[in-house]
Amino acid sequence: MRVYRLDPNTRSKQYPITQDGCFVLANPEHGNERHYAKNKVLVHTEQEMIDLIIQGYSVRVGTDKAPSLVRRNIFIDGEQVT
Repeated sequence: MRVYRLDPNTRSKQYPITQDGCFVLANPEHGNERHYAKNKVLVHTEQEMIDLIIQGYSVRVGTDKAPSLVRRNIFIDGEQVT
C-alpha cells in the first residue's frame, strides 16, 4: 500500500479501508456533511485515490476503534502530502 496516515498520537500507520473493493473518500465541498454515507466517493484504484487526496479529498482509514475520515498526516510513498 502506497498510502497511509501516521497517527499523531501513537505514530502508528493507518491504512485506507475498502468497501465493496473500492477506497472510500469524501469530497471537501460537502463541508460538515462530508462524512455522511450519501456523500461518500468510491474509487477503484489506488492511483484514483491518490489523485483525489492531492485535490483535497479526505480518505477513510482503519483505526483501533472505528474507521475515521481523515485529511491530515497523509503520506504517499513515504512522503507527507497533507
